Amino acid sequence: MHDSRTRPSVLILGGGFAGLSCASRLSSRRFAVCLVDQKPHFEFLPNIHEILSGVKSTADVQLNLAQQMSALGHDFTQAAIQSIAPDTKEVQLHNGTVLGYDYLVIALGAVDARYGVEGIDTNAFSFKSAQQCDAISHQLNELALSSQSSRVTIVGAGITGVEALGEMLRQGKPSNLQITMLEARDRLLPQSSAGLDTYIRSLCEHYPVEFRCNETVDRIRKKSVLLRSGESLRSDLTIWTGGPSPSPLLAQAGLAEPSAWAPVDDYLHSAHADDVFIAGDSADVPGNVAKQAYHAIDMGEAVAHNLQALVRGSRMMRYRPSPKPQLISFGGIGCIMVAGKWAAAAPALSAGKEVVFEVAMAQLDSQSAPEKVSELVRRGKRASRKLLLPTVMSPTALLRQKDFQLLGPND
Repeated sequence: MHDSRTRPSVLILGGGFAGLSCASRLSSRRFAVCLVDQKPHFEFLPNIHEILSGVKSTADVQLNLAQQMSALGHDFTQAAIQSIAPDTKEVQLHNGTVLGYDYLVIALGAVDARYGVEGIDTNAFSFKSAQQCDAISHQLNELALSSQSSRVTIVGAGITGVEALGEMLRQGKPSNLQITMLEARDRLLPQSSAGLDTYIRSLCEHYPVEFRCNETVDRIRKKSVLLRSGESLRSDLTIWTGGPSPSPLLAQAGLAEPSAWAPVDDYLHSAHADDVFIAGDSADVPGNVAKQAYHAIDMGEAVAHNLQALVRGSRMMRYRPSPKPQLISFGGIGCIMVAGKWAAAAPALSAGKEVVFEVAMAQLDSQSAPEKVSELVRRGKRASRKLLLPTVMSPTALLRQKDFQLLGPND
């Protein structure tokens, strides 16, 4: 890290939305900042499902963290985290390095929730990174080229699972794939209204898709999924989208109870340690804030503001989540916008999701203007060709724009 004799040192764990947005708001003249992540890239996770259909490449959803930190005048260390010791203000990495800090920002995101299911790591594909989505895409292409019929199972019908299904159907009806979606609760998108469940099912009426709700998984095998009921389903490709779970590091550091998110106060300061702030998915924010990217960005910025306030001796800012509409895409077939208690659907809304993606990527990118513009143009060309033209501008797409639906209030 930089010499912190004249600048307080800030160690940021996690290069996701919260960690990157926090780092981008801290001046290298006032703080010695080091960001640590085990991956070399920030990834725009809300859009990684588009890698399945080729609408986006892995490069489209990534920002190089070393380049980003260099542009900001900060340090970057690529390493996995071994342990966090708030009492001694030290973080040990898996490579043996020990990093000290004056202030610690924990933005570790989430890991896969497993619910005691066996075989996820060895026999299923998770959906937490661009690399994993790229691997799923290759598997889907191999199955599509096979002369034999194949079965694909998606475990979890939350937003991630539903958006993954939509991308599999983007190119039309699969000729030799049968897709089964399993959900432990009683409907698709279970945290939303029943109208969204009905809408997704209606979009899939003419596709080889089977929905099975109130089904829980006991074990995932190489070529099958065993349900708790005892039934075994053939599955040539199993995709796990079981939802988020807290990083075990939070409990190990004494910042949270086992298997729980880390509690924070209104200023995102840890409830259990001095000089520790927690942002993004890791934080158990008062008011039960949803684990969404736009909240993580706002939290990262709030933490940066409060670190500056501490150093200046001024008043810190209470974090208050700002309500924003959420877009849930379903390939080129449909798209849902959830705004507060209401939801509406239309294929054209997918263009709105692309706009949100491009604006957010440009805001998060701290490189100089020429590099930023070059990346924006490159992504824009691909999006126009792969997404906007077939989804919004083609004759078939224009005919579909009349399919606007008000889906009713959320529960």
